[in-house]
Amino acid sequence: MENQILLNVAIREEPEGGYSVVCTDLDVASQGETIGEAVENIKEAVELYLESAEELGIIDEILERLGLTKKDIKKGISVPKVFKTEIPVRLAA
Repeated sequence: MENQILLNVAIREEPEGGYSVVCTDLDVASQGETIGEAVENIKEAVELYLESAEELGIIDEILERLGLTKKDIKKGISVPKVFKTEIPVRLAA
């Protein structure tokens, strides 16, 4: 069984069409024509980012930024879930 972690993403509909998506935990971004495509694309981008971090020998630093260690991942411990919502804020005119 593969080790997995849950990461937070923010998806935004773009005015010119399609969706942009950012993994807010890692500052990795992607896009897609549909929400589903954007989600699949960000998964792939994050997996490539983590593979590259492993190859470069900096995976421990990345995991530390997430508050995790390799032992945590083997135990199934994941990134704390952050819930986001939009809030209206008044601007001074």
